[in-house]
Amino acid sequence: MYSKIVLVNGRIHTPPGMAEAMLIEGGRIAKLGAISDVLPQRDAEFIDLRGRSVFPGFVDSHLHFMNWAQSRELLDLSGCASIGDLRESLEAFVRSQPLPEGEWYRGRGWNHTHMIEGRMPVRFDIDEIVPRNPVLLTRVCGHVALLNTAAIRLLGITRDTRIAGGSFELDGGELNGIITEGAISWVHERMPGLGDEDALRLLEKYGPLAAGFGLTELHTDDMGAFEYDFRRLNAFYSGAEREGKLPFRVRQQFLLPTRELLTDFLSEGWRTGDGSPFYQVGPLKLLTDGSLGGRTALLREDYFDSPGDRGVAVFDQHELNDMIATAHSSGMQVATHAIGDGALDMCLEAFDAAERARPSLARHLIVHAQIADDRQLDRMKALHVGAAVQPCFVPSDREMAIAHLGEEKAAGSYRWKSMLRRGIVLSGGSDAPVEDLRPLNGIHAAVTRQDLNDEPEGGWAPEQKLSVAEALSLYTWGGAWHGNSERRRGEIREGQDADLVVLEQDPFLVAPQELHDIDVAMTLCGGRVTWRSTSFE
Repeated sequence: MYSKIVLVNGRIHTPPGMAEAMLIEGGRIAKLGAISDVLPQRDAEFIDLRGRSVFPGFVDSHLHFMNWAQSRELLDLSGCASIGDLRESLEAFVRSQPLPEGEWYRGRGWNHTHMIEGRMPVRFDIDEIVPRNPVLLTRVCGHVALLNTAAIRLLGITRDTRIAGGSFELDGGELNGIITEGAISWVHERMPGLGDEDALRLLEKYGPLAAGFGLTELHTDDMGAFEYDFRRLNAFYSGAEREGKLPFRVRQQFLLPTRELLTDFLSEGWRTGDGSPFYQVGPLKLLTDGSLGGRTALLREDYFDSPGDRGVAVFDQHELNDMIATAHSSGMQVATHAIGDGALDMCLEAFDAAERARPSLARHLIVHAQIADDRQLDRMKALHVGAAVQPCFVPSDREMAIAHLGEEKAAGSYRWKSMLRRGIVLSGGSDAPVEDLRPLNGIHAAVTRQDLNDEPEGGWAPEQKLSVAEALSLYTWGGAWHGNSERRRGEIREGQDADLVVLEQDPFLVAPQELHDIDVAMTLCGGRVTWRSTSFE
């Protein structure tokens, strides 16, 4: 099943120090040391690293892989600097891909905080471009979207339509096409779903691309893409593993937003850690608020630029306590999406109640944890709650966060260094398709607190910069810890799984601003070469 591979002449980063050679056998690291320690070997593939650096394979601790793969084929609106740009992009897309009347046009990535108009697009901005086909254009955060009038009519939405945990926004008493949170899920449930054949095509087409970024493990929430059918999702990934079509390990974050779905899942005996080497049941995932950019993140105080508005609570405290207690007492790890400090308070209260009722070592975590004060961080540490953070949010959110939170509160957010100093375990991710999937971009952002154009000078809130070692750890050991697999992965040691990334340059030897320019030369997962650059051919 596994080939024998020998890596030689490299800079192999191990906890005790540098090794220059490695023997991989049976999917694991069999030997580390000097070339003389590893050789001779028969029936092995020899790979001369030529001085390249080897690190543990990268783990993305929170993303939406299927949504990311789908987004590669949707209208990309991420570069729109105005509503005019959005209109032009949509018009060009419709011309290039004409669809029969009634079929959906979909796009993603618009960000009104980067548009000169300073407002969200509404249905009247796009109706004349697509009058007869329904359109869904999702904001970059995924928590806000735009429907055209044809979509509103097709779905039977009126100004009186109400959805728990979401909204169909009104201007002057009339629908403007903007929808948020639970309303987006409601719309997706009424759109043509992703079939298994399409899902497999996306996995086969874009899985190698993810491996090419050095990724060997994805902690992904794909429930929405599979219409919240956990049985179908499990069958899909299990089948892909059996057929050898997974170029990385998948740890599924199960978004089960109702007690009925959670109870159904638990009644079949599924628990965190179940599965197989390449497909594993991860935590229960719960959304407790929305996004900062859409002003749906739940704050303790009013938004700086929107008095009277504090965002959206997806659950009330009693409901959240019940969901978390049910999962916790059943042996499930729980990962709660919480961006605002109001949502974080609710999550910590629920974790505290669950832990007091039944102490455990479940390694619960907060996904995002963007806005948190010292008291909340101290409480996270006391409860042993970790955080799955997205360093790329720092450069992309800066201007928006300052506008929505005010300068002082924004500068006291995204506090990765403060968390690490308290001993809170952090893992790094992209939230793709919200941000770029490349881990090296996240590592760059964590170290520099700058965008790819080196702005702002000196970095935003520079006291929160991480060292290169700390940033790398987010995407290696931290991801393994949150996946309960740190005894098998996350470091390069003999006996550990051979999940590795080979880099053309050593992150410890380049300027911080150059970290995102480092190329991935090769990726190995479980001893298999899952991606190899032409430099090895």
